[in-house]
Amino acid sequence: MNVKLRVLSAGALFFIGQAISAQKAKNDTIRGEIDEVVVTGYQRKTKDEIAQSQSVVTAEELKTQTPTTSVGNMLQGRASGVFVQARNGQPGATAEINIRGISGFTGNSEALYVVDGIYMTSRQFNAVNPNDIENVVILKDAAGTAQFGSRGANGVIVITTKRGRNGKTQYSFESRMGFSKKISDKELNFEMMNSSQKLQYEREVKALGLSGLPNYTAAQEEALLKQDHDWQKDILRTSSLQSYIFSARGGSDKNKFYYSLGYDKDDGIVRDINGLDRYTGRFNFENNLSDKIKVGLDLGVAYQYTQNIRDRNNAQSPFGSMYRYNPFEPVYNADGSYNYNLRQGFNIIEAIRNNVDFEQRLRASGNIFGEYKFNDALSYRMYFNTLYDNLVNTNDLKRGSQLDVIVNGAGGLGTLRKTTFYSFNYIYGNRIDFKKQLNDHFIAATGVVEFNNEFTENIAASGTNYKNPNSDAPSNTIPSDKNTFTGDKVRGTLFSLLGLFEYNYKKKYLLTGSIRQDNSSKFGANNKSGLFWSSSIAWNIGKEDFLSGGILNDLKLRASYGIAGNDRNIPNYSNVGYVNYGDYGSGATMAPTTIAGNPDIKWETNKTTNLGIDLAFLKSRFRGAVEVYRSDRNDFIQLLPLPYESGKYSIYKNLGDMRTEGVETEFTFDVIRKENLRVSLKGNASWQRAKVTSLDGVSTQRNLDETALKVGETPFFYRLVEYAGVNSSDGKALYYTDRTTPNAGENFYTINGRTATDVYNATTDIKDITNKSPNPKFFGGFGLSVEAYGFDLSADFTFKTGAYTYNYQSQILQSSSSRANNMSVEALNYWRSPGDTNVLPKPTTVGLRSSDQFLEKSDYLRFRALMVGYTFNKKFLGDSVPVNSIRVYVQGQNLLTWTGFKGDPEVAVGSGESQLGAGQIYVPGSYALFSYPAVRQFMFGVQVEF
Repeated sequence: MNVKLRVLSAGALFFIGQAISAQKAKNDTIRGEIDEVVVTGYQRKTKDEIAQSQSVVTAEELKTQTPTTSVGNMLQGRASGVFVQARNGQPGATAEINIRGISGFTGNSEALYVVDGIYMTSRQFNAVNPNDIENVVILKDAAGTAQFGSRGANGVIVITTKRGRNGKTQYSFESRMGFSKKISDKELNFEMMNSSQKLQYEREVKALGLSGLPNYTAAQEEALLKQDHDWQKDILRTSSLQSYIFSARGGSDKNKFYYSLGYDKDDGIVRDINGLDRYTGRFNFENNLSDKIKVGLDLGVAYQYTQNIRDRNNAQSPFGSMYRYNPFEPVYNADGSYNYNLRQGFNIIEAIRNNVDFEQRLRASGNIFGEYKFNDALSYRMYFNTLYDNLVNTNDLKRGSQLDVIVNGAGGLGTLRKTTFYSFNYIYGNRIDFKKQLNDHFIAATGVVEFNNEFTENIAASGTNYKNPNSDAPSNTIPSDKNTFTGDKVRGTLFSLLGLFEYNYKKKYLLTGSIRQDNSSKFGANNKSGLFWSSSIAWNIGKEDFLSGGILNDLKLRASYGIAGNDRNIPNYSNVGYVNYGDYGSGATMAPTTIAGNPDIKWETNKTTNLGIDLAFLKSRFRGAVEVYRSDRNDFIQLLPLPYESGKYSIYKNLGDMRTEGVETEFTFDVIRKENLRVSLKGNASWQRAKVTSLDGVSTQRNLDETALKVGETPFFYRLVEYAGVNSSDGKALYYTDRTTPNAGENFYTINGRTATDVYNATTDIKDITNKSPNPKFFGGFGLSVEAYGFDLSADFTFKTGAYTYNYQSQILQSSSSRANNMSVEALNYWRSPGDTNVLPKPTTVGLRSSDQFLEKSDYLRFRALMVGYTFNKKFLGDSVPVNSIRVYVQGQNLLTWTGFKGDPEVAVGSGESQLGAGQIYVPGSYALFSYPAVRQFMFGVQVEF
């Protein structure tokens, strides 16, 4: 079904205007809304000059969340069309941001981040201190994204940091302190067994003939019951939070400046782990050397220390271990030594202390520019942007630790691994701007020439058997074949030409256009150059005379179309001839696995049509927008496997297309707007759907792990055996099948008019569940803000519906195959006698099988943030106190969650080391496993302005 938007004729609009008699008078507050200037990419515009689809998030909105939350996660629920998920609950964790849906078949939908003109990845963007941000503008349609050419197809997030301003220097110091705790299991719809329940379960399943469990005497059971404890309390803690920021801003007509220094700390909820320490600094300066010459300098630096934990599905994960360890298994032996006689065979508390992994990351960004103004209409600017990013990862496997003995043999040797990542990216640009007001006509044009150079280098070294156990360098080891050294260097360049054009008549009729040519070293010899363009039109009907008087204050119609590119999914050197080798079959013969050097590799493209309406009425108390869009994404870059008889190697090609459609809406409603009392409601909601229109030109379906791609269907739908319930007569699990004849020893049943079997067969009975995928159909956020006589309150909620997540965690914790480990209380609710219904199957050795029994709706409504404060102003403090204002406040994050999902319904990454590994197709939210859990945070803050 096509998404359509009916545009009213001028006559109809005139009739509506006469009927409602729109009022055009605006007070100062409303005028401030209209005249607000934001960066829309390469240009700065006021609200009524914008003809593109975008959402703006202000600094005040970001401040409602704790500072160690990454800026990306702070955007959750604040902008229509922007779906944000935290990768997990780790301090400073990167956000997964999809702007108008997923962007391809690799799972990589990362947007482009532009901070003061500097391009960044999501990890680099994490280093920006949220206190330094003035506003965030999210560009969604081609009119906004095409100006960024080959980088803009997934949407663009433009961040503007705070700048100096005219007037006396204002200083600000803000301090926040607080704590965070894991959200309880009970709130997330499951509960773990205590010692009594687990021992009862073990007795029952042993009576059913299940092996692998010890036999305890009554006295032994009594002793085990006395050892009952909660492993979560042994592994986790209440984390402490700290944040400090000092800033100053001021200036005159000649000079403007802003600088800040910040420190943020979050211990994290895992004991013995220092979760996050971040130091930041920023300095922005502009100087008018004369009436014609202006120069400026922006500098930002961030140093971040992060201690990591293993995010994998085995005994090395503290979050898996705290659920799997039995509550009657002690942490320590009677003599105080670590208890290694655990059923998992691994003591995670010892591992946390002796298997240390941490990252040190230094990022520095700079932007220097000079501008010459020829006259009021014409100016020239030269700029140089740079980003330096250095990461050092250290993994220290202490000599003699339990993992060291497992890896290196009896006695242990100790292993130290260091990985360094170094990146230096710069952009040298020249631009010329022409702006001219000719009576009622405004004309503007911009020309840009940019050269972008990016260099990265990775080095990894590993050493075993220390000469000195206190050394932190892998070279300080005894030479052996276990010492390794690897590395790589990559350089990429991009040369770009950009032209922007703008025309408006009395700001009533707007016309914009952009065209950009990118020449990239990434692409094949036959497609080095890519051309991207856009155009948009808008009609500010609110400025027409026939809409004078009444309740309607503003009405704007917008339309745009254009093409943006995508170079995110192309691996380095896929256009250069090289061959990777691997084993051919099971023998020793070597055969090519990947042959690169395709000269026809080119950009993926996104062709977007957008129709939008902006409106305001009731003296602009209500302001809102509605968008309808269609995106056609083409030429996805894929590693295409060739037939086995051809050598079974793969080659990179442009193959595959997808269409995305959606509707977005957002609004702000000032319920009360008085001098000492203001109450506002805000909200946004987005509906979207996507469909694969082509895969590789030959096949119509590609099966992945839990999910699949199929022509004509939503991307990444699930592919599973369908669970039919429990046979109430014998307790066996039943599964739907399309087969008509049972095999030997198999029984068929009729359930809900369909055939079901009591034999699990993942080969013949797996089904395409095309109406269920991890991608939500509907999502958004809403909130309330109140200002009353010095008090202020802000409350924000986020939600999503229509998404499904495979719950491996719930399956493991209920399955009788996990009987040696602790389990959830639900595992006790199994079939015991004929007639039992709404129960788990009778326990068996193999346990619960993978099926849609554990494919759960991950819908949720979350009370995301609450902030309550009071400001003591100058009138209260008096002139004798050298302070302008003091604001005290409390804030909370992730306060309540309403969901039917058994676990956290929001976390995007089920297992980081499995999902985010090299070559993996990562689908955010596709499954839940034992990842770093979400946390609830509380902070108290004081802000002093002087």
